[in-house]
Amino acid sequence: MLRLLEEHFTFTTSQLAVLAGFGSVITTQHRLAVLHARGVLHRDRPFRPGGGSYEWHWMLGPIGARIVAAERGVSPIKPAKVAARWRKLFHGWRWDELHAQHAWFCALVAAVRDEHGTGGELVAWRSPWRVSRAWKATTDGYGVWRYPDGGELAFVLLLDDPPRVGVSELRDRLTTIPDPAIAFTRRDGYGDDTVTLVWCTTLRREQIIRHAITKHLGGSTGMPVALACAEYTEPAPAGLHDRVWLPLGGIRRDGCRLTLAEVTDAAAASARGPAESWWEVTDADEVILYDDTDDDGRQVA
Repeated sequence: MLRLLEEHFTFTTSQLAVLAGFGSVITTQHRLAVLHARGVLHRDRPFRPGGGSYEWHWMLGPIGARIVAAERGVSPIKPAKVAARWRKLFHGWRWDELHAQHAWFCALVAAVRDEHGTGGELVAWRSPWRVSRAWKATTDGYGVWRYPDGGELAFVLLLDDPPRVGVSELRDRLTTIPDPAIAFTRRDGYGDDTVTLVWCTTLRREQIIRHAITKHLGGSTGMPVALACAEYTEPAPAGLHDRVWLPLGGIRRDGCRLTLAEVTDAAAASARGPAESWWEVTDADEVILYDDTDDDGRQVA
């Protein structure tokens, strides 16, 4: 838990209940309160714009920072710097961004925990700033999911989060991610089978973003991409792990949605050889409404 807080800065009580596996929010509250009393953790409660406050947000305290620093062999962070981070976080745009990123990864972990771990586990989770430093890519995080059979899915996450992130900005972020088919974009340590997962807010947004990505990447791309939206995962028993992901880019597809495990296999197969075709193929009952421009540059549906 301390390593997670050092990497991702802050989590809410309910998020730590999922990530640390404490079982319930009440148990988590009691254990975190003890760690706070001993100086291992620090906590704060940002105010809501409409009144009231959010739940407790936790980060490393003086003792927790020393523990992590001793493990890494570096100097612990100074309390004044911690206070400055809090002010910058809760009085700027970073809080909404961090909350959306952390909520998605916690939902991924929680979906498998409800299945008693039969769907695998998250074995690596890197923050966006670390991804940017290592690979010069603008993302919402990097993760590695390991399945019970030993297979692994390495992925970077892009969140469609209007109005903070629009279609054009999401498309621009995609250009910063290494493409296996373009030699000069490759980065050390970034695997050719690393899948770019694009999470959309609604089905309509997914359709628009899918069309934008299709036009932007072109048919020669080797980048494996998969899209999903909240409207598909809500009725799905396994949530994010169910058959809700629509493959694009360098992933071979036959028009149907895939599970994350199937995306893993398809991405690995595509990394061994180029996809034959990846242009839009849809199910007979799937109606695609694209936002596009006509010959005069006007928006049409």
